[in-house]
Amino acid sequence: MKKSLLFVRGLLYPIAPFLFPCKVMDKDKYQKFDNGQLIITNHLSWMDVAYEVFWIPGYKRFLSKKENEGKGIKRWFLKKVVGVIFVNRDKPELSSMREVISSLQGGEALTVFPEGTRNKVDRSLQPLHSGSALFALRSGVSIVPIVVHHKGKFFKRNYLGVGDRVYLDDLVGKRVDEATLEKATERFREAMQKTLDKLDDWVERKGWKEDKKRKKEEKRQLKKMYKLAKRDYAASKNSK
Repeated sequence: MKKSLLFVRGLLYPIAPFLFPCKVMDKDKYQKFDNGQLIITNHLSWMDVAYEVFWIPGYKRFLSKKENEGKGIKRWFLKKVVGVIFVNRDKPELSSMREVISSLQGGEALTVFPEGTRNKVDRSLQPLHSGSALFALRSGVSIVPIVVHHKGKFFKRNYLGVGDRVYLDDLVGKRVDEATLEKATERFREAMQKTLDKLDDWVERKGWKEDKKRKKEEKRQLKKMYKLAKRDYAASKNSK
């Protein structure tokens, strides 16, 4: 699955900036953890997946409701190429649950939508379901919020924001009861909301331009330091 998706992404990457233009806030925060990674994100349209595939580095799988599975080529593509894991929300199948846990414990990154379905109301976070918290507690993986700014449209720029890692160390290993799930789910909500608020501010002040200037200045400083180090090294050799 990983090779198939990376191959498809490579083929489409040249046109992705035109189809799914996107700026990413705090992209440097995203990193691959050795123990697997659970990515929690809001869900406004199917294009949320495209933004993450093309603009967040690395391979990641996605969790989706059973109704999206489809048949024939669509089902094959989503399961075998994209690596989607489908779960029956009303009666979760044990095989699907095992696949989720196995994927995470195997070191893979898995994106879940804690709201449960697409938000068709507005941009505000809807109530979160506890399933994603259950996966995190059972697998003991790292949790990172990645949020989308608004509902995507072809050829229209959108924005993603990478948030700070969510820690559940004090809950992992404890009995996974309703109270524990509520605590974990609330931390997910707080982390996602904090990232959304920061993203809103970043978009309003066009923070990607500031980021570009900062990186350009950092690059300039590194070049300056390299020249100074090179000059000092040459001077030390000549003095011997």
